[in-house]
Amino acid sequence: MNTKEVVKPAVVLLIIASVAAAALGAVQSITAEPIKIQEEKTRAASMQAVMPEAGSFEEITDAELTGSVTAVYKADNGGFVITTAPGGFGGAVDTMVGIDADGVITGLRVTKHAETPGLGAKSTEPSFYEQFTGMSGTLAVTKDGGEVVPITSSTITSRAVTSGANDALEWFAANGGAY
Repeated sequence: MNTKEVVKPAVVLLIIASVAAAALGAVQSITAEPIKIQEEKTRAASMQAVMPEAGSFEEITDAELTGSVTAVYKADNGGFVITTAPGGFGGAVDTMVGIDADGVITGLRVTKHAETPGLGAKSTEPSFYEQFTGMSGTLAVTKDGGEVVPITSSTITSRAVTSGANDALEWFAANGGAY
C-alpha cells in the first residue's frame, strides 16, 4: 500500500470531522441563549408554583448554602424559595421548596431527577408533592415515623425529597431572619 492510498482517506476524514465540529459549534452558539431564556422561564414558573402569593424573587448570592441547598431566593412577601439537590436512587433529585415567613412550606416541586420511570418519577406528581404544603418542623416519611406518605416501591426517592425539604426548612430556621 502506498502513502497516497492512506493519506487521501485521512484528509477526507479530517475535512468531514472539521465540518461536523464547525456545525456543532454553530448550533451550540445559536441555541445557547434560547435555552438559557427557557430555563429562566421554567425556574420563574416553578418559583411561582411553590409560592403563589409572591410577586417577585431575588437570588441571595451571599447565602451560606448548607446540606443539599443549592440556591436561595427571597420573595417579596417575606418568604423564601430554596432549591436543594438531595441524593435519590438515580442521583440528585432537584427540589424547589417555598417557605413562608412563619417557616411553613407553601409548596414543593421536584424540578429534575433521574429516578426510575413509573416509580421514583412519581415524585413529580401532585398526589405526592402536594402533601408537603402546610408542613413545618422536621419531616420524615411514615416508615420513619413521620407524616410524609412515600411513593409505593420508591421509599429512597421519597426520603430524598423529604431530606431536601428538611434541608430547606433547616436553612430557613438558621438564616431566614437574617435576610
